Amino acid sequence: MWGLVLIRGILAVIFGLLALFAPVLTLYAIVFVFAAYALVEGVIQIVHAIRVRHRDRRWGWLLATGVIAVIAGIVAFVFPGAAGLVYGSFGLALIAFYSVMMGIAGFPAAASATDGGRKVLGYIVAGLSIVLGVVLAIILVAQPVLAIINLIWVVGVWAIIIGVTLIIAAIGARTRATGRRAPRSGSGAEPAQG
Repeated sequence: MWGLVLIRGILAVIFGLLALFAPVLTLYAIVFVFAAYALVEGVIQIVHAIRVRHRDRRWGWLLATGVIAVIAGIVAFVFPGAAGLVYGSFGLALIAFYSVMMGIAGFPAAASATDGGRKVLGYIVAGLSIVLGVVLAIILVAQPVLAIINLIWVVGVWAIIIGVTLIIAAIGARTRATGRRAPRSGSGAEPAQG
């Protein structure tokens, strides 16, 4: 089992390095994976909708979502740069919105803290969350491509950290597993003389 964890870790590190050193290529790869997924998912939904059309009155909605998924997949394959820009911008806009909303929600939470130090820390974190969300939104509007590339770099760093963690965990699991199987030499266990 440790071998699978090791493979996951190595693949995560490779993905992270690709994201850091070839962010545009990584964005295209992500778009193509999405496009393939959307096409397959759409075809499956269309086939399923046709199969259940006589017993499910909602089959039309299933058919419509399948057609939309197929169209989205085709558009992503034909225009991968535009698809990456749209998907990346949408993702970053959600992150910026989330950051601002969490910051706003953080002020009442900070106000309810009874400890003075925690209250101050809560206000600081809430304020920083709002500021970072606004800054991200401004960068996204002013330089969307740069913002998306920076997001890919962040994902790359995250993937490397996760990958290294998985590799360390796999090595530790292997060490523990091999330690249980055979006694180590010099462990004090002497064979019986007979």
